[in-house]
Amino acid sequence: MHLSLGLLQVTIKYTYPRGRTTIYQRAIPTDLRERYPGANFKQDLKTADPIKVARMASALNAKLEAEWNGLRASPESSPKALKVHATAFLKARGVVPGTTENHPMAIELLHDHMDNKRMQYAGGDDEEYHEAAPEDYLSPVEIEAGRLLHGKTRDSLTDALELHLGIHPQRDNERFVTYQRRAFDGLIAVTGDKAIDDFGRGDARSYLESSLGTVKTATVRRRLGVLSAVFATYIREKDLSRPNPFASLQIPKEGHDKNHREPFTATELATMDAACRAKADPMRLILLMLAGTGARLAEIVGLPLEDIVLEASIPHVILQVHPWRDIKGAKGIRGVKDRTVPLLGSALWAAQRLKAGATPNQFFAFPQYTNETMCKATHASNALNAWLRRQTLAHTCHDLRHTVKDQLRAVQCPKDISDAITGHGKKDTGDTYGHGYGHGSLLRVTSEWMVTAKVATV
Repeated sequence: MHLSLGLLQVTIKYTYPRGRTTIYQRAIPTDLRERYPGANFKQDLKTADPIKVARMASALNAKLEAEWNGLRASPESSPKALKVHATAFLKARGVVPGTTENHPMAIELLHDHMDNKRMQYAGGDDEEYHEAAPEDYLSPVEIEAGRLLHGKTRDSLTDALELHLGIHPQRDNERFVTYQRRAFDGLIAVTGDKAIDDFGRGDARSYLESSLGTVKTATVRRRLGVLSAVFATYIREKDLSRPNPFASLQIPKEGHDKNHREPFTATELATMDAACRAKADPMRLILLMLAGTGARLAEIVGLPLEDIVLEASIPHVILQVHPWRDIKGAKGIRGVKDRTVPLLGSALWAAQRLKAGATPNQFFAFPQYTNETMCKATHASNALNAWLRRQTLAHTCHDLRHTVKDQLRAVQCPKDISDAITGHGKKDTGDTYGHGYGHGSLLRVTSEWMVTAKVATV
């Protein structure tokens, strides 16, 4: 597959397009081929986006190469390696794990092999023979072979992740699943796909130390949150009493490397507003709507036209969950944490231009970035941020959200009203008391505060 970067064409190895998706395929090394069911590893990446394909292919390359290195190393190097060596051990004796069709003689010969090793270990001592544990006389490969044969294999980190993803409310959210898998790929790259029983606090700290210096501490904290959640799920679902190795893990100098976002000044907002109105294309309309609502980029980019309501007494935009775009904090549940934000000033002008310029039967406000299955907010962010830099505005489009928040603070807007506009989560117990404002009443109140704060006006 080819990735276009301007005039530069980059080939993404081991991938090829198939319809609306991309297939990753890589040949299994010849010396390891007998340990796999086929000659190739193949996986549907379920996307045709070259940027996503490049990231996913890179992650799969790293995962496979680490796995192959482990298989070539000692059997004990990882649970995966041990399992492969044990499977090969069984197959060499005519036994295939996971089936009831093994020949009885093959099973009997295997048991004889292990019993002979037990007798050799005991040296004719009956008491020693009966008290011997498998670890005393069998190799790790032979012990694992016994577990495979009798269905008693030990769960690894990968097994814990699959359990977590299998029952999580967002298991069908491609973006969520991809992020979870990426975080675990990073862990396995450091510790190997260890058995859960063998994974401890020291392993968690090893991962933490390896992450520091490569990414910001905020990113490390997010990844630790993923890993901790997976372990919490595994411990809960398996009814274990062991501690979570990632719980309360402290990050040295956490937050010290944070880049503090600066809101737009009034002059900068005026400059951006004038440039956006002069161009008045969909990209610039996105910026004006961000500046007038304090919404997250994906919330605007993923809008269907029907969620922009101009005919009401107070024009507004409805920000709610859709199959192609979640709302942060809503956990993919339609109707949870949805909000309605008034459209004023430049944001109203942008919304009017957007709907007036829509083609017949157009469903999405910004179809170049949104379809029935996904919202490409990151693509929009890259393009908008590049344009802002060309206007000599040292900001990102996300800074507009901080700007709206500061505008509301400057006029001492009540916290619950400010949160109702921006969608920030509830922080205080009192925020959950009572029924709050009715829909019409809240829309009127938020509109009045936004006018007072001069949101969307320059």
